[in-house]
Amino acid sequence: MSNTNPSLYGLPRHSQKSSSQSTAPSASTLAFTTQLSSLITKGTESSARGRPRPSKSSKSDIFAVHNKGAQKRAAADLRDADDDDAETSVRQIHKRTADIGAVDAATLHRSKRRLQEKARMYEDLKSGLYLAGDSDDDEEITSRDDYLARLRRKEKEGLVDFDRKWAETQRARGSDDSASDSDGEDAEADDNASIVSYEDELGRTRRGTRAEAARAALAKAQESGEGRGPERWKPARPEKLIYGPAVQAEAFNLSSSAAEQMASLAARRDRSPTPPEETHYDADAEVRNRGTAFYAFAKDEETRRKQMEELMSAREETQREREARQARRAERQRAKDERRRQIEELRTKRRAETFLAGLGDLGALQADAS
Repeated sequence: MSNTNPSLYGLPRHSQKSSSQSTAPSASTLAFTTQLSSLITKGTESSARGRPRPSKSSKSDIFAVHNKGAQKRAAADLRDADDDDAETSVRQIHKRTADIGAVDAATLHRSKRRLQEKARMYEDLKSGLYLAGDSDDDEEITSRDDYLARLRRKEKEGLVDFDRKWAETQRARGSDDSASDSDGEDAEADDNASIVSYEDELGRTRRGTRAEAARAALAKAQESGEGRGPERWKPARPEKLIYGPAVQAEAFNLSSSAAEQMASLAARRDRSPTPPEETHYDADAEVRNRGTAFYAFAKDEETRRKQMEELMSAREETQREREARQARRAERQRAKDERRRQIEELRTKRRAETFLAGLGDLGALQADAS
């Protein structure tokens, strides 16, 4: 039993490798190790020469980051502290345009235009122009409506109460009606700011709403030519208007150079007759004598006209013959239908007589049988 093979009973088989093979490294292993170490050394040297990259995992501390401009202010404080003279601690440094940079003409013009638009809008808000668009008597202009809507939106979103400012200005300035009225009426007019006194374009003192006062002030400014001039949303009235039918003679007064150019163009134009002369199809130009219903008309105008008249008369005769033939055919068809109807009536009558005769013979037979 001692000589029994242990592998037959599931026992593990011992490795029979020699100790020299397990411990001694092979030549290929040594060569690979040497090459790998040389590559690692070269990579370390090359990375040391390059610019070090910041670590991705490292994050900046909020306490280590300084505020914007804090270091510059600290350096300025140190320079001021080192200076013995107290007057030089606070000094102003003048810089030229070349040092701080100049603004280009386009940016300056755009800023100036925007400021002018803002000033114009402020004047319109202060004068109450946004109230003038509430009436239906004004002209319906899209651009004007957009501008008035913009004014109303600015008036709602703004922090300045233009109604109150206008009322305070009116109270401070006073008017003719307020001077003659009593103190109680003045207080009532102040409370009811919707009814105000204004002067229209004819110089009359009137009382009405603030919208009417704004419209009257605008009309008066336009009539007198004062203020900012014509509005952008309102087209300018033409200088020369034509009322009723009018005949304009020499509407275009051309200059001498323009007249010479037009004369040269007229001289170079095509001199072919207008309208062009009549030309007919040339039957000899193409081989069409074997086409269906081909007719070679003559080139002479008189002969061509006679040929067309003959063709037209032949067509009319053909149409007359066709209509006559159709009429005769319709007449024969009506005669056939009438003959067929008569034959059918006679046949029906004959069948009825035969039927009645059969009934009479049947009655005679029944009488004989009884």
